[in-house]
Amino acid sequence: MQFNEKINLLMKMANTTNTKLADALGIDPSLVSRWRTGARQPSDDSRYIQLIGIYFASQAKQDFQRVAMLELTGHQMEDKNVGEPIIANYLTRWLSDESKISPKSIQVLLDSIGSAGNTEHVIHAVPLPSEPSGQPVHTQSFSGLQGLRAATVKLLMHALNSPKKQTKLYLYSDESMDWIIADPEFAKQWMFLMSANIHRGMHIEIIHTLSRDSNELAAAVQRWLPFYMTGSIVSYYYPEKRDDMFNHTSFVLEGEATAFSTSVRGQNRDTIQYIYATDPSVVTGGEETFKRQLQLCKPLVRTATGDNTRSYVDEQISLFSSASGSGVGMQGMLLSGMPPELLDRMLQRHEIPEEERNTILEQQTKRLERMHQHLERKDFQMVVSLPRITDVLKGKVTAIVPELITQQPYTYLPMEYHEHLMAVIDLLERHDRLEICILPNKHMLHNVQIFAMQNSGLLVLKHRDPKFVFISEQKDLISAMIGFMRQVSSRIPKRERNKTYVLDKLRDFAKRVEEGSAMRMLP
Repeated sequence: MQFNEKINLLMKMANTTNTKLADALGIDPSLVSRWRTGARQPSDDSRYIQLIGIYFASQAKQDFQRVAMLELTGHQMEDKNVGEPIIANYLTRWLSDESKISPKSIQVLLDSIGSAGNTEHVIHAVPLPSEPSGQPVHTQSFSGLQGLRAATVKLLMHALNSPKKQTKLYLYSDESMDWIIADPEFAKQWMFLMSANIHRGMHIEIIHTLSRDSNELAAAVQRWLPFYMTGSIVSYYYPEKRDDMFNHTSFVLEGEATAFSTSVRGQNRDTIQYIYATDPSVVTGGEETFKRQLQLCKPLVRTATGDNTRSYVDEQISLFSSASGSGVGMQGMLLSGMPPELLDRMLQRHEIPEEERNTILEQQTKRLERMHQHLERKDFQMVVSLPRITDVLKGKVTAIVPELITQQPYTYLPMEYHEHLMAVIDLLERHDRLEICILPNKHMLHNVQIFAMQNSGLLVLKHRDPKFVFISEQKDLISAMIGFMRQVSSRIPKRERNKTYVLDKLRDFAKRVEEGSAMRMLP
């Protein structure tokens, strides 16, 4: 790539102009223009090369920009914390075509070549041992896609028939998922064997491959979702870029058996050999390989089920951290902004002990403080829907906050719902950076509550039995969720997203609740 191509690429990535770059370098914009057309080019040792590197490093404010520049300069990593000086140095070397190999290393290479003689006179005979003999092991080989399926079935059947019930299964594969999904009959067998082993108490650790196509990653998580809901799976991902020359598959049943393979990208699948072994030395080697791999990975998905879904409330507010960016949320039922005074009365109505009540209220107060602090600095868009007025007046609307915290069923009295709704109205009036969109009830995803925050994470709650919480801090999943939510909100006519319109609609609904409650003499 020529210098003019490189600087044009950087200008585009940084969305900057000739004038801005010229001002930073203290030169005339016409010189930048000549650089960009290729009419002029600074020498490799010109001070401008270093200044250009420093300028563009300073423009990389967002994580994705820093990562893009690192990858552009051949440093394949996703280190959010890499500093400007490091990126500036990489850019300077890249702009001047400076090799990563140091001059000293080249000097050593040249000296070695210059002093090399006839190898026949250098290599001396040494005594050799008898032919080495390794430890004999018993393995079975399976070929191609059918072989991978057969080896997997064999491993899962071994686990199912094992006298050990609390087994551990380690899974990693960066091969295409078509080996599972392309054969419906095998997919059913795989699902049954996995479910049966989980039912026996198996715990699974899996490393998902994020070099896959984004849609394939989403499909992989979706396919594993029924198993996530059991609480028996912990998943991880490797955060850095990796070469794509080799593919690896490694399935290990701790202490008992393993199935594994290595192949080269593009290799005929029918020629790939999947080795199945039960020898302790081979199984131990597979376990150690997986555990070492795991040390380089980050959690992909965390889950909570049953009573543990109470963690959702705290997980939700943890997204409003100082490092988080703008966010989105979807609430089919009111969740954010419940006043501690209202929560206290609802807890008293359900006879929650005073000591426990005080702890809950203290935590709720801290949650609200954190949320207010975030909304002072960052944008947040919330998509909500309003229930039927008759359900509110009949006391049929679920109160999710106390229900999650205490794991007891709660519904709002009509004026309790009114009070919570008025708190949401106050929240909207108080914060300019908060946007609320009202989605028609028929279009709302009523089974889930969703929060997603840039640089922080995403959180999905299934609040109906069986209750389930899905949490991830993986940036592709976060971005995809934010994109999905914004697509949903874009279906609402623009005039109906206007803050004045939304406030009027919320106030009107609150008034209807108040009037209906008074008419029926309801609390």
